[in-house]
Amino acid sequence: MPYKRAEWLPRWSDFDGDCQDTRHELLIRYSLAPVTYTRADGCKVATGLWLDPYTGNFYLRASDLDVEHIVPLKWAHDRGGARWSRERKRRFAEDPDNLWLVDDGRNQSKGDRGPDEWMPPYAPVSRIYVQRFMAIVQKYGLQPSLAEASSFQALAAGS
Repeated sequence: MPYKRAEWLPRWSDFDGDCQDTRHELLIRYSLAPVTYTRADGCKVATGLWLDPYTGNFYLRASDLDVEHIVPLKWAHDRGGARWSRERKRRFAEDPDNLWLVDDGRNQSKGDRGPDEWMPPYAPVSRIYVQRFMAIVQKYGLQPSLAEASSFQALAAGS
């Protein structure tokens, strides 16, 4: 069954009905300073202060950040997620445990690769990234290859 992103995440949800979708909820939650909004209704975040864990850089504009899936959707699809229901795929795609706010260009450079093929350029976060990746893989029962699993263990141990 081929991967189709729309089966996982056609758009960000507003689970609590407050007009802020998952992306904007994350921007509010992780801002290190008070946020401002694009409109008076407070639905869309404009500015704040965020630390990108992949680069170690700070960002002031929400538009400079992407919501990053630590375990990419296609990676999950290829390792067991293809058989999941649409509801489970959606839960995975919007699970805060699997989401980080990162520089939009850095997110695109990662693509659908795992830690055995791509690591954050900011070295202090590398081990945390691998540990988070492995925790999500375990939480959802995904099946990396033996070579991938071995590589993840070595990276998590700092080898």
